[in-house]
Amino acid sequence: MKGNAVGEELAVLQHGQWFEEDLAYLVPYSPWMWAWPKGTPKDAPGYGLLYRAKSVWEVAFGLSAYHLGFSIVFDECPGGPNLPPPFGVPGHMCTKGSGVDDLTYARLQFHFMGNLSFAGQVDMYTIEEMSKKGDEPGSTWYRGIYGGPPCFESTFGQCKPFSIGSYELTKILDEDGKPLEPYYTEFLEYMGDVPLFVWAGYGNKTVLDMLQRGDSLEAAKYMKQKAEAEAAANGMVKMPYF
Repeated sequence: MKGNAVGEELAVLQHGQWFEEDLAYLVPYSPWMWAWPKGTPKDAPGYGLLYRAKSVWEVAFGLSAYHLGFSIVFDECPGGPNLPPPFGVPGHMCTKGSGVDDLTYARLQFHFMGNLSFAGQVDMYTIEEMSKKGDEPGSTWYRGIYGGPPCFESTFGQCKPFSIGSYELTKILDEDGKPLEPYYTEFLEYMGDVPLFVWAGYGNKTVLDMLQRGDSLEAAKYMKQKAEAEAAANGMVKMPYF
């Protein structure tokens, strides 16, 4: 997650399911799919303010406690001008009109408790393929985060005209698990001697029993209660909003 000001570094999406007719990829949050830093890299974005241990813990704990699901739905790239910060419009990184056949543009949403009937964020999230010279197709993506008024069409021709914390998704391993250069080496150099940690699964027997019985909603509620109790014990008033 190159340039992400939040203290999170790696993500993998291999546990999802592709729905061809809907051009949709659905991914449940699962063990080993996310990695966070146990420290602050020397060149951390945003001066490393969100790399502090408490901030990283909140995000990492919130992901599993809220039992999130992710939906990535591809569509035609709307295109748009490449505006100077803090402005930005969805689709300005991909080629206008592409996206349906070649999957260059998608809307990303996350869903609390895996409930696909509503989105968990108010901002607009996109994934836009970036065209960099020498890149293998699909190796660099713009992770757009757009906010602002519901619609500002009279000015920019797009809704959500402000880019808020957008960053780049860069692949560091190919489909065979081999290093994808130069991004693999760049990532190792960026992390330096800062180690990473991951969520390895549900360790609570009560939660495991509920999941094995198929009571996923009850398990999610129980996890949320446990998460909020632990958050309060660690000096946080409420669980983080991811």
